[in-house]
Amino acid sequence: MVCPVKNFQKSERGRTGACYLEDVKAPPEGLDETALSIAVADRWRIDVESMSYEAVGGGSHHWLLRSAGVGYRFLTVDDLGTKPWLGADHDSAFAGMEAAFGTARMLRASGLDFVVAPIPAADGAVVTRLDGRFSAALFPYVAGRTGIFGEEFGRRDRLELCELWAKLHNATTVVRDVAPRRSLDVPGRADLDDAMRDVDSRWNGGPYSERAREWLAANRDLVTTSLERYDRLAGEVANREFVITHGEPHGGNLIRTEDGLCLIDWDTVALAPPERDLWMLDDGTDAGLQVYTEATGHAIDRSALDFYRLAWLVTDVAAFTTALRRPHTDDGNTAHAWRAIGITGESLSSML
Repeated sequence: MVCPVKNFQKSERGRTGACYLEDVKAPPEGLDETALSIAVADRWRIDVESMSYEAVGGGSHHWLLRSAGVGYRFLTVDDLGTKPWLGADHDSAFAGMEAAFGTARMLRASGLDFVVAPIPAADGAVVTRLDGRFSAALFPYVAGRTGIFGEEFGRRDRLELCELWAKLHNATTVVRDVAPRRSLDVPGRADLDDAMRDVDSRWNGGPYSERAREWLAANRDLVTTSLERYDRLAGEVANREFVITHGEPHGGNLIRTEDGLCLIDWDTVALAPPERDLWMLDDGTDAGLQVYTEATGHAIDRSALDFYRLAWLVTDVAAFTTALRRPHTDDGNTAHAWRAIGITGESLSSML
């Protein structure tokens, strides 16, 4: 099977019960595909023979490109207004994207062949600005089997992933001076706090806004308690060792090739405690991560594992609430966000 980079196949989170923003169903409003094709041809100096939209991945938009000169490539377009972990506005989010993809390029150049990094444009840029709102990056086409988000890792995969994370984290010195440093704040926390303050007033953003407001009003105590616990755990891990981490350590970001596992989706790369990449491998015992500990010398911090498990869910609540409160239409993405916020709330209830 040939799988393009970024073919996440994201689905319900099997082990946490949460649900991530599934396939992006359609190109974003306000983006002209003809203009996009021309921009790609110009900036990467390739002859685009065909370009088809791929409804895969969560949070980004993707096209499969074919060129007579280079074969297949995978194009990713991001709405810079939906990347709060990269920056609070379009310009800072684009700068964050540049830093993240630049870090990925450095990691691959250092010998980490499992890092699938973007292909630089003709001017050397790892990501290019299409306009005020959108950015684009080009990736290679990778032959292999794409994992599925939420899949349970078998023993072989656990061992390989422990070794993979160890190699990545041990490469911290290569990028320490240039890599983003991951804040322990909830991405989009300000928007969520604002929504909490406004939860007693009608929301008029779109067809799912009132339903989202009613959900938040009914679950106000759950969200408040979750954020309070989040803040306590953040204080406990704030002074831990920071290493270079990927940040989304699930099966959907892995491609198994003939040469081993490849890791995709590097816009979340950042310096952070190691447990940011380890919590999905945690089986409740230190023995489950023993291979990692032996390779790095790092003693697993269970408070940090709990923090990132909770952070995953709280971040989703913030993202889904923001998406449904702001102006939107009724499409596959917003319909899924509405379903997902309820599933995420159930997972939070089971954790607290």
